[in-house]
Amino acid sequence: MSHWISVAVQTPAHSAVGGPLTYRSELPLAPGTLVRAPLGTREVLGIVWSTADGPPDGRSADGIRAIAGVLEGITPLSTPWRELVAFAARYYQRALGELALAALPPQLRELSSTQLARRLKAIAGAEGRSTAELVRAAVAEYARRRGARPLPASVGSGRSGDGTLSERAEELLAGMGSDR
Repeated sequence: MSHWISVAVQTPAHSAVGGPLTYRSELPLAPGTLVRAPLGTREVLGIVWSTADGPPDGRSADGIRAIAGVLEGITPLSTPWRELVAFAARYYQRALGELALAALPPQLRELSSTQLARRLKAIAGAEGRSTAELVRAAVAEYARRRGARPLPASVGSGRSGDGTLSERAEELLAGMGSDR
């Protein structure tokens, strides 16, 4: 059974989307729960703002995307916290998701290893490759872009002006490190 939830996500600053977006969930989620939600081609952090009995008017249930996951181990944000954020968003004329997510610790906005693996798997599946092939291709592209770096002409801080220095290195270094 699908549950309908309104999720506050950080939308682009000058978009027409300012309020929560509707998503499907297979689990009943309490308002204030932190979730990962698809937004365009990205997966972003969101906060379940409210629940609904069905899809919004004029929308088919098939056209509404499901949330990607729930951040487990974090208790839902309280109703007074959400009311304060909603008031501040209206007062400062900012999008609800923009203000709500800015008030959270930055560590919550970073991807965990599980979420990164899920994202890599989705990209690899869309391209018809394995995740290992995708990572190898990314590393190869990174190495190609960096290119071969020229080696320094001198290990020292400058040139000695003595063209025979390298030939005489053993002679000059003889005795270094030994007790006299």
